Amino acid sequence: MQPLFVFTADTHLEDGAWSTRPGIYGDSYHSFEQIVNYCIKHRLPLILGGDVLEKKSNSARPIAKLCEGLSKLEARHCDVYYIQGNHEYDRNAPWLSVHSWPKHLNGQQYFFKGVTVYGLDWLPRGEIQQAMQAVPEGTDILITHQVWYEFMKGLGRIECVLGDVHHVRVILNGDFHPTKEVEGTGAQGQQIRMLSPGSTCMQDCSESPDKCFFVIGREDNGDIVFEPHKLATRNFLDYQVRDQDTLDALCAGGLTDTIAALPKKQPPIDKPIVRVKFDKHLPDAFLRLTTAAGDACHFFCEALPERRGESAKAQGRSGTRNDLLAALVELLGEDTQEYKLAAKLVSAEEPGPELEAFFKAFFTEETAHAVAEAGSPELGTSPVPSV
Repeated sequence: MQPLFVFTADTHLEDGAWSTRPGIYGDSYHSFEQIVNYCIKHRLPLILGGDVLEKKSNSARPIAKLCEGLSKLEARHCDVYYIQGNHEYDRNAPWLSVHSWPKHLNGQQYFFKGVTVYGLDWLPRGEIQQAMQAVPEGTDILITHQVWYEFMKGLGRIECVLGDVHHVRVILNGDFHPTKEVEGTGAQGQQIRMLSPGSTCMQDCSESPDKCFFVIGREDNGDIVFEPHKLATRNFLDYQVRDQDTLDALCAGGLTDTIAALPKKQPPIDKPIVRVKFDKHLPDAFLRLTTAAGDACHFFCEALPERRGESAKAQGRSGTRNDLLAALVELLGEDTQEYKLAAKLVSAEEPGPELEAFFKAFFTEETAHAVAEAGSPELGTSPVPSV
């Protein structure tokens, strides 16, 4: 493979992802520094695929860390290119314009050893489809930061599908935090490979702790290929405690022994994160687990949702509905919009029409939101990139 450039996205530069746990500090800076050092060591350009920063309004430190990395790359003549993600998006003054070195890739073509790369900033649904129609023929790689159907499989807010994409056969995308590769068909019937490197550090406990960035290259036959390179990230342990024996074993030294045996990490990622979900019927489980964890880790502890046993099944559908409704009241609160929707679905004899009505209302609201967001004074006007 002939290396062309390094690609990463979703660095989310900020002191820490957990606002209630300020002690979990510096993860995003640590990962960004590793990527910068790799580019310098191997003399490769860097393309940043959006959400470089966590938010639109930043304190000084994330900007200082960003500029520190960009200045190191400039000093070693490693080019930097970027698009904007939805977290930092501003049409009038992109955050990375605070430094003179990086080049804004939006609506522009750049060439890497004969491979043509074109970029698009994040855009709301409707605008992104227009922008994709303007992608020039002959583009080999498209850099985006969008919510794609092919990644989400219809769950939640969707902004575009691979069928919207013109000309290109390879897409490098930000926004989607897991590392993943999917395939599909573009607007001209072309086969498309879409690659997501994922975020560079955990943003919450639901994410995998295994993070990487991509080196994008070209084979002798012209094929575009990628190599994932693992990042050194904070250790993470995840437990489910459903019985007394497991609880007793963890509290009798099993938890602290496992933490002590973890691979050693350097500051600022030296203290691991531990999450324990426990059966709330186990006596004193929360207090015992919290005491056992002590100061050896950043500790998250929460009760597992109830599991329905055979007695619930014996009640039949009506009894199960009542159990579910009672659980929903406890979980969500009776006056919340989420409870009202869930109760409607649980109570319906045929939930299909209810779901269809919900999604129709949801997408109508999302479209109105996208139009309002696109026309907001902060974002300014929205010209389609010229070819």
